[in-house]
Parts: sequence; structure tokens; C-alpha cells
Amino acid sequence: MMKIEKYKISFLVTVLSGFISVGMAQAPFSKNYTIWYDKPAEIWEEALPIGNGRLGAMCFGGIHEEKLQLNDVTIWSGEPQPNSDRTDAYKKLPEIREALRNRDYKLAEVLTHQYMTCNSVSNEDIYNTIYSSSYQTLGDLSLKFELPEGEMGSYRRWLDITRAISGVDFKIGEYSFSREIFSSAPDSVIVMKLGTDMKGGLSFSMLLDRKFSAVTTSDSHGLVMKGNTDYMEHRGNCDYEARVKVVADGGRVSNSKGKISVQGADSAYVYITCQTSYILDYKKNYRRAIDSKDAVRKLNIVSRKKYDDVKSIHVADYQGIFNRLSLNLGNNKSIDIPTDQRLTRFNEKSDDLGFVDLFYQFGRYLMISSSRENNPLPGNCQGIWGDGYKLPWHSDYKANINYQMNYWMVEASNLSECHIPMLRLTASLVEPGRKTAQSYFNASGWMYAMMTNAWGWTSPGQYTIWGSFFGGSGWACQDFWEHYAYTQDKEYLRKVYPILKEACEFYLSVLIENKDGYLVTSPSTSPENRYIAPDGSRVAVTEGSTIELSIIRNLFSNTIYATGILNEDNSFKEILEKSLARLRPLQIGRAGQLMEWNDDFDLNAEDIRHRHVSHLFALHPGREIIPFEHKELAEAAKRSLQIRGDEGTGWSLAWKINFWARLLEGDYAYKLLCRQLKLVRSNDTNYSNQGGTYPNLFDAHPPFQIDGNYGFVSGVNEMLLQSHEMYIDPSSPNEDLYVIRILPALPQKIREGKISGIRARGGFELSFEWKDGRLVNAVITSLAGKQARVFYQEKEISLNIAKGETKELNELCKN
Repeated sequence: MMKIEKYKISFLVTVLSGFISVGMAQAPFSKNYTIWYDKPAEIWEEALPIGNGRLGAMCFGGIHEEKLQLNDVTIWSGEPQPNSDRTDAYKKLPEIREALRNRDYKLAEVLTHQYMTCNSVSNEDIYNTIYSSSYQTLGDLSLKFELPEGEMGSYRRWLDITRAISGVDFKIGEYSFSREIFSSAPDSVIVMKLGTDMKGGLSFSMLLDRKFSAVTTSDSHGLVMKGNTDYMEHRGNCDYEARVKVVADGGRVSNSKGKISVQGADSAYVYITCQTSYILDYKKNYRRAIDSKDAVRKLNIVSRKKYDDVKSIHVADYQGIFNRLSLNLGNNKSIDIPTDQRLTRFNEKSDDLGFVDLFYQFGRYLMISSSRENNPLPGNCQGIWGDGYKLPWHSDYKANINYQMNYWMVEASNLSECHIPMLRLTASLVEPGRKTAQSYFNASGWMYAMMTNAWGWTSPGQYTIWGSFFGGSGWACQDFWEHYAYTQDKEYLRKVYPILKEACEFYLSVLIENKDGYLVTSPSTSPENRYIAPDGSRVAVTEGSTIELSIIRNLFSNTIYATGILNEDNSFKEILEKSLARLRPLQIGRAGQLMEWNDDFDLNAEDIRHRHVSHLFALHPGREIIPFEHKELAEAAKRSLQIRGDEGTGWSLAWKINFWARLLEGDYAYKLLCRQLKLVRSNDTNYSNQGGTYPNLFDAHPPFQIDGNYGFVSGVNEMLLQSHEMYIDPSSPNEDLYVIRILPALPQKIREGKISGIRARGGFELSFEWKDGRLVNAVITSLAGKQARVFYQEKEISLNIAKGETKELNELCKN
């Protein structure tokens, strides 16, 4: 094992926030980006999401009863689990590696399960193991209305994603009733306005409750719910204090015994806040004191403001981010029918391009609403929205794709600061990850396996097939590089370089030489997939899975670039370059496919249609396979996709959109896009071919996983603009330079459209328009003053403009 000197990481959580390059907000949209329905939500997957990054709600829009299911991004059960590593696991590595080298796969599988997984309590129940923490609901705010008699009509439940405001409107007899709900980031509060044109016609009661570990009382400021995240036999490390205050125009407000009542008001305003004890600090055990006085003070300040002022500030803040990018794909054929019906119609006809536009911008809306720059945690598997106490897959951060897929779209979609919470969480794992690297590999550096949570978990999971994936940290480190690649902020890169270096040190320590003289990882897995070995055993372990080696190549390459850009650490750069050259290359199998494992077992996979297509990391999100340069590998990747098939879970369909776009197959990417926009109503867990979209436009795995929403946005970005390809200028060999390709995978179905504000690597922002399938105008702005090569089809412009300068790309638009 190669030992590399350990460098101390000094990485402050607040450091990342200072390194954002943001564009100017553009004019508000003129078209209507409203999701709407003609009846209340009956199930959670029909309710509408609002959020300010940290504090969110699902709005059901009932007539006689309204329910806001509340969430705070820090409400996690469980606690730090420092004994989750098997501390002497590395001592069994020689035996496991020998079994793999001798092709005794069954023995290797048994030993890997026994020693390269986490300490467990039970092998029967995933929730009765040492890894038991889960994201949870904060609770419910329930309102019960006293309404006049009369016929109900004109019902409309809506979400305006251009303003981040949800609402309900209906009539009873001659009287109109309305609710307007939003979650304000500037004021850290959820606000709901209730109104009617019936004088004194607003009367309701309100409760704030939570099924477990909560007590709601009344005080002079309103309702207060206090508790912690204990759940059944599992202790919770997070305390919370949620508050609700009601202010009414006219009528009377009473508050007693944990219940607020409003009688005879003309209008009313509800304010909801939450504070928790959570802090992203490993050394402080992720706990701090709750400042109740500060919570009350903030609630009182916002409730004294005029509602219209609070709303205006919220809208301006949100639009300052959302309006940076606009997309117009043309017709809105079904804009006048409810969104769930519009989704059904799209899946039948696929000609409502305005719906593609809406779904794209809905993904950006979800990102802004669940991952603001100052978030204490990033959005998880469900963003910030989840109802329950042990959510599907813990609703944690699965680093074998889901965690990373959440953030593929942020930089290109001009939401760079939304990336920061994810980068901050990954940085916080360095210290606990050093211990895990020592326990399992006796290695330098830091690592975490396939998942993490709010409590700094870095250990493997419970089962080999999904838990013994050791590429999670390497994959997450790609986001540090991507944030730099788009912003070109060298001071940011300097701050995160020690994290990249220590991640490299781990992989340098664990690589071993295979029988052919290449460097590989061992033991190794391809996420959640198994193959049938020659002896009939169903096993997951191999010697050097393709995805792990691709992740390492990506990490080493990015870190090599970083040393040159920063002009430091040349000796370490040389070490990386030598090891990079010795990594086992990508392999093509007997079916012409890109091989997933060390041996040609792809056609012997336990599930040949498996939802994970991990071995194509080199195509996307990596940059190893460029169709213009690596035609044989690109064909092998295409063959792998054909073998996998076009079905899948929601997020798997989204990944395949990105794959086909990278292969420059726009029509095939659009085919998968249409498949993802299929109405799904079941929330039962399904791992095969039931992926699609819920009535409220949440992605359906099923159940809900938000990475499918974000992966869709990334896929559309890849169709319209690609900038992952790099080149070297001999006059500045240490500079990261990028090839920008406009409309590289434009589908025939999207014959015209325009986009403005999309970002490219190298620090560029572009706006362009196409008609009849051809580019008609394009402009590019440099945010960093770097050179680039810009392509449209076979035409190329060599670009070298100053920082802040804008250039029209007329030469690319000529016929």
C-alpha cells in the first residue's frame, strides 16, 4: 500500500459561501408557469410543494379542511454513530483479494459481507440496524373551516413557479374564498393568507401536531410545538421548536390549550417558523442550543409587517434566482386543462412542448425551494419534502448516484449557489471519513461509502450488494471540481484542494496491481447489481468495477488540473499522473458492450435490465467517452444502453436521457424524456419499470425520489448545450479549457425554441434561438475572461474575450 503524507484539512463550513458567481436577473416571464388542479389533493403525491430552502410544506387545498404537512431540512431521527465501522476490517483484505484473484467469487462475497459492511444489529429489518437514522416530517398544521351553505364551484388549486406561491380559490354560492401560501427565505417563515369577500365570513380552528415526541401548547405568541426526533426505540439527536402565529383583520382570535380559533374575520394571516438544535459540526456532535427568544422575536417582526411587503420581498428574492434562465420551447397546447390531465395527454401525444418547458422549470423551482446557499443541509432524496418517520430509503444521501444526480443540473441551470449545501456536507465528512478509511483499508486520506446522512455517516451499508461500494466520496468530489469549472473561482479551488487531495490519497492507498499489471480496486462492486458467476453463485464483488475505476480516473484528472491551475504540489501531481496511466482501461465485452465488471459477466447479470447503469459513468457524468474522439467506446456505451433497455425507475429514465444526449442521439433522448413524463399514481416501492411522474409532478421511482426531477433538467441541458469536453492550449498547458457545443442533441420534435442564461464550463453564459431545427442567433458572455472553442454542428469559433464581454456568434448561424 502506498502511504501518502496526511495534510491537515482546515475547511470552515462558511468558506464556500463566498465563492459564487451569479448572473444578473433577467426580465420576468411573460408566459404562465402555473401548475393547477380542479380539485383538492387526496394523497400526498397530489399536494403541492413550497419551500425556502430549509422550511417546506405540502399544501393539500381542502375546502372544509386544509392540511399543511410541514418539513424542516434538519429534522432527522437517529444520532452520530461513531462505532459503525468494523475497526479491523482491513485485516481481512488479503484473504478477500486472494479469493477474487483466484476467481472464488462465492468466498469473496461471503467475506466481503462479513467484514466490509457496517456493524449491524439485525439482518432481517433494514430499520433495525445500526444505520437507522431517517429524515422525518416536522408535523402537520390542520385547519377546519366554518363555511356558509351553498353550492361549491370555481375550484382551482395552483402553484405559480415564477413567484413560488401556491394557492386555493373557490366559491360557495355567491362568495369567494382564497388562500395564498409561500415560504419566504428572507424572513425564514411560511406565510398563509386566508381571505373572503364575505364580510366577517372567515372562521376556522387550527391545530399543530406531530405523532411522535411532540407537545403543543399555547402561549402569548401563538402555538408552540416542542419535541425531539426520537422514534420508537431509536433515539433522536435533534430537538425542535415550531411556532405558529395568527393575525386577523376583524373578528376575534383566541388561543388556548394548543388550539387557535378565528371567528368572524375578513381575512387572516398565518405565520409558521421552526428552529432546531441541529448544526453541521462533527466536533459539536451536531447539536446547539435552541434560541427560543430569537424565534419569538423573528416571528413577531414578520407578523407586524404588511402582508404585501412580506410577499413582495419573497417574490423579489426568489425571482432574483429563478429568472436568470428562461426557456421557451413553443406551443402550450394543453395549458388550459388541469396539470394531471395535461401529463396524461402528453404521454399519449408528446406534442405539448410547453409542458416540457414547465417540467424543466419546475425542477429549477424545486432546487431553489430546497437547497438555498445558507441551508444547514442539502436537499436529500426527497428534497425537503417527506411525510413520515422512517421514509423510503431513509430519504438520506445515497452516493451511488442519487446524491450526485440531485446536483447535476445546478451549474448549467444558473443556480450555482444552490450547489453550496451539498459541497458543505461533503466537506464535513472528511474527519469521520479518515476513520473509516483506516478501519476498512488501513489507508491514508478519507472516504465514505455509498451513503451518508445528517450525522456524518461514512461507513459502508449493511449488505454487500449496495453497502460495499467505496466510490461514494470520489464521486461526490466531482462536484467540487464542477463548481470550479463553471465559476472559475481559483480561491474557491484553493480552499477545496486539500479535500480533493486527501480523497486521492485514499484511492492511491487502496489500488493494487492486477494480473495484467493494471491498478484496480479490490474488493469492488457495481452499485446494487449482481452477476451470476461460473459456479452459479449470485455475487456483487469483483476486482475493479468499471464505475469505481472511472470515478478514480475522474478524481485524479481533476486534481491534476487543480495542481496546475493553482501552481502547487507538483510532486503530488506526478504521483497522480503515474497512477492514472496505470489504471485498468475501459473494456469492451463479447456483446460489444462496455463491461461492467472485471470479467465479461454483463450478459450473466442477475438483472440484465437493471435500473443502475453505473458502468457508463465514463460517458456521463464523467468525460472519458467523447463520441467525436472515442467512437468505439461510444458504440460500446450505446450497446450497453440497448441491453439495459428503455424502462426503469424515474431517476433511471432521467439518467438515460443524459446518456443518450451525450451520445448525440437527441431523438432517442426525447423518447426517454416522454417515457419519464408518464402519469404514475402508485407509491408502492417498485424497482423495475414503473417509473414516471406523479400528479403533482414529483418524480416517481416509485415512490417519490426528487433526483428524477433534477436528472430531467440535466438531460434537457445536455440536449441543448454541452461543455464537458476539454482541450489543451500548448501556450497555457495548465489551464482548463473547454469545448462548448450548441444544440448537440436537438430532437426533431423540438424544431424551434430559445433559451437564455444557460451556463457552460469555463465561466460562460449563453443565450441562443433555433428555428426549423437550425440555430438562428446566439450570444455568449465571458464571466472569467478565458478562451474556448464554440461549435454548432461542423462550424467552430475560437473564442477569447475579456471578462464581462459579450459576443454575438453570427458565424455559427450562417447557412
